[in-house]
Amino acid sequence: MCLACQVPMDGSGLGSASKFPMRQAPHATAGSPAEEMDRSYTGRGSDSPQWWPSRYGEGDELGAGNELSPELTLAALQLVREGRIVELARVLEPTIPIWQSDDDFNGDSEWSGARIFHQVTLGHNQMEAMVPEGNKLGFFEEQITQLYHVGTHMDGLSHVGIDGRYYNGVHYKDMYTSVGMKKMGIQNVKPWVSRGVLLNIAAVLGVEKLEPGFVIKPEHLEAASEAQDVEVRAGDVVLLHTGHGALWKVDNDAYHFPSPGIGWDAAHWLTDRRVSAIGADNWGVEVLPGENPDLPFVVHQHTLAETGTYLFENFKTDELAESGRSEFLFICTPIKTRGSTSSMLAPVAVL
Repeated sequence: MCLACQVPMDGSGLGSASKFPMRQAPHATAGSPAEEMDRSYTGRGSDSPQWWPSRYGEGDELGAGNELSPELTLAALQLVREGRIVELARVLEPTIPIWQSDDDFNGDSEWSGARIFHQVTLGHNQMEAMVPEGNKLGFFEEQITQLYHVGTHMDGLSHVGIDGRYYNGVHYKDMYTSVGMKKMGIQNVKPWVSRGVLLNIAAVLGVEKLEPGFVIKPEHLEAASEAQDVEVRAGDVVLLHTGHGALWKVDNDAYHFPSPGIGWDAAHWLTDRRVSAIGADNWGVEVLPGENPDLPFVVHQHTLAETGTYLFENFKTDELAESGRSEFLFICTPIKTRGSTSSMLAPVAVL
């Protein structure tokens, strides 16, 4: 127990499939919140009740971006008091933590994968023997081979699905092509000029860094909100400081796995408040391994596929946490590549 906040320090997972939390309401009536909860995704793939259409309407491709508005932007601009800019992006380079093919997150090799970042600098007409006559022009460019899901990036709504269906119930056969998604490509995502909220979970628990695999629960979010005197509202970008980012490029293996992060209930705490995006100083936002190793990445399924809530990964939150500011102007513009499932980001907090 953390004496400062009176919330449990125990963030252990749930273990077996029988203990996985299921959001069900036993006494649902037509049109009631209980009935809506009955139709919610339970984390069990095709065994779940139908979880679509989206709360933003059938055919919607924007998801929680619908929560953003000119009114919220104007309100967020009023939060700027110092004019100080805090960069939230990590520098992208080959030595950063990247999910490699030998990573194994639930004891099943089927879930292993590979992500890459590789840069080659091209010296066009720059070497002395190649410089043309005249004004002796020389220049450099780079060729980069990478996945967008490395470094500081966002997960789009076509990234993670449930039994072949993605946000708003769209089946992969209706959106997938080898050269880009026909629906929910990252080009549809709005820029964020909005209110950001940092919840310092490490501070509220009285530690510098949460333990690997620590499950952030609703009581931790509530305690941080109360301690920081900040309210999470619709349209907010909520960033979580766990302290795990201190391992970035210091111990890449430890950074990667296991990792603290939000659990199933904390994810619902945030999406129930209709935030537009959730970010963290880890690579998955959700706890890894998950609360049930047999049900991997269920928080991704709930946020991206069910509620259309974007995920921001590998954020640098230490400077923002040290500032003591809980709310700020958040600015972030995704790269407009048609049909992509993700985008690199260079977000900033303006204090």
